[in-house]
Amino acid sequence: MSAARDRRPLFGSANANSQDHSHVDLEALEAENDRGIAALSERVGTLRGITSGIHGEVESQHRLLDSMALSMGGVQLSLRATADKMSRVLSEPARRRQVYWAAGGALLLFLLYLWLRG
Repeated sequence: MSAARDRRPLFGSANANSQDHSHVDLEALEAENDRGIAALSERVGTLRGITSGIHGEVESQHRLLDSMALSMGGVQLSLRATADKMSRVLSEPARRRQVYWAAGGALLLFLLYLWLRG
């Protein structure tokens, strides 16, 4: 029992003074929590702005892809019509020779251009 009495002053006694310290500690903890909440709300606002920007960019990219799909459809139709015309031209032997001469001439001009440029 005497050992228990000796420890009491070391660890403090249950009086009004210890209640004052716990009240101050609670206020300090509450203030610290308020600062943490303010910092967290600032970060959430920043993230909201970033996600809003990403959403806008994604919508813009979707519109661009939709318009490209429409124009690619038109290009595909034009290419198909050109291929049909070429197949009709190449089906006739006389026209086929003209196409070969034209392609050979274009190749010769391209090679001449490369030779003069280099």
